[in-house]
This record gives sequence, structure tokens and C-alpha cells, in this order.
Amino acid sequence: MLLHGFARPAAVLRMAAELTTALPQAWRRDHTRNGVHLYEGEAAPPASHAVNQPNRSRTAILAGDQIPADGLLWSLFRWNALTDFIAAVTGVERLYRSADPLAALTATGLGPSDVHGWHFDENDFVVSLLLQEAEAGGRFEVLPDAKTDAGIDFDLCAAALAGTAPGVHSPELRAGTLSIFRGQRSLHRVSPVESGLRLIALFSYDRHPGMVFSTEVHLGAFGRTLPRR
Repeated sequence: MLLHGFARPAAVLRMAAELTTALPQAWRRDHTRNGVHLYEGEAAPPASHAVNQPNRSRTAILAGDQIPADGLLWSLFRWNALTDFIAAVTGVERLYRSADPLAALTATGLGPSDVHGWHFDENDFVVSLLLQEAEAGGRFEVLPDAKTDAGIDFDLCAAALAGTAPGVHSPELRAGTLSIFRGQRSLHRVSPVESGLRLIALFSYDRHPGMVFSTEVHLGAFGRTLPRR
């Protein structure tokens, strides 16, 4: 689901400024791995499978404790009406904001040559708010149902990495667009940024209160496990 014009232009500019100011503190993550998934709990394909091709990510990631605690982004995330709206859209009877001090609210910045490689998410669904578009490149691309109850469609994922997969969608996203999608089932990425800066905030929710991510997730996303505040 895409909600265009979710945030008013003045609010979008304020939230983008919050991230731009904090961006020098961001964890720079630049890594290449083969394939699109860690295969935890999955039957891994053979090493010779085409899905095991290099898949690079190069991003700047802000943890929740690096985003101004008294800023507009945190206020929006803590807004109960937004939580209730997300629950209604996703069909969840009761939804809770993540209690993770690092990963409940995060943000990603992508500048020239940055890319967020093809991946699945650990969450059932992803809620993101685009705050600034890249001048060129940096398009969100998604391949729905690349993972089903039967497992990952590795042939389809291999085609996505090769740029030949049918059914890849690239919706038109503008600053102020709220996106909600099944990131655990849908393979997705942000294409390489050619110029400008792309800024996006991500909100984390769960069906149970008090949810925090694992140490492995913290280290992979932020390079640390403890909050700085």
C-alpha cells in the first residue's frame, strides 16, 4: 500500500533536515554477499545456483538513538493514531511499536553510488516514509511473492539479481509517501543512486509488546549493540 502525500511538505522538510543533520554519525555499511538470504531455516540452493551471485549493499544507516529524541520523526512514530492505522491496514487486531532502542525507528541515507541490494526483511511487513528523493536513480524495486509458504523461489531471485525477473514493480514514490508492504515475502531493493541524496525513515511494529531485535541484527545494521543515549 502506498499513501501519497501522507506528510505535509513542511513536515517532510523538517524531518528530512533532522536526518541530514544526524547523517554524519551514521554507520556506513558496505558489503557484498552472495545471494539474497542467509537461508536460516531454508533449504539452501547448491553453490552453483545462479542466485549465488554477488549482491552489494552500500548504505548509511541511522539508529533510533541518533535521530533527535524530541524531533518530529520520533513524535510521528509515537503517535497512537498511526499505530492503529497500520494495524487496520495490515489486518492485525492489535499492534505495538517496537521497544528496540536502536531499531524501532531507523533511517537510511543513500548518496551517489550507494545501493541497497536485493533482500528480504525479518519483519512481517515494512512501514517506511520517504523524506527525500534522489535526483537520479535510487528507485524502489519490489518482486512480490518471491517467498511463499513453500519457501524461497531461488530461480526467480536469481533472475532479479540478473535484471531479468518478470513482475518487478517500481512504484513512483515521492517525498511524503508512506509505504506498507510485506517485506518478508517480497524481494526488494533500492537501485543505485546516480546523483543526489535519498532519505527514508523506517518504523518497526510487532504483534507483541516489548519486541527487540537480536544482537546479530544490531551488529549487522548499526555496527554496535548498545544505545548511545
